[in-house]
Amino acid sequence: MSPTWKQRDKAGTLEARFEFTSFSVLRDFLDEAAEVAEKLGHHPNLSFGREHVSVIIYAQSGSLAEIDFALAEGIDAALTKVMQESGR
Repeated sequence: MSPTWKQRDKAGTLEARFEFTSFSVLRDFLDEAAEVAEKLGHHPNLSFGREHVSVIIYAQSGSLAEIDFALAEGIDAALTKVMQESGR
């Protein structure tokens, strides 16, 4: 899991914010992140603006578990894939 992720509050959330220079790359990232979430059956809160995406992963079990970290790692991999495909 990249250092972009921060653990918040006692209930267990992971949060990250990703910056983009192109809205089309941002959109591709959202698509890839959604695919990861679907495969794991664990869905984060995603919000975005013109040049950023914020991700919050809430622990389903009350405290962070392996699936939460797997989702964060999958989202990191999605970012890497999109950035490589876009040439950035």
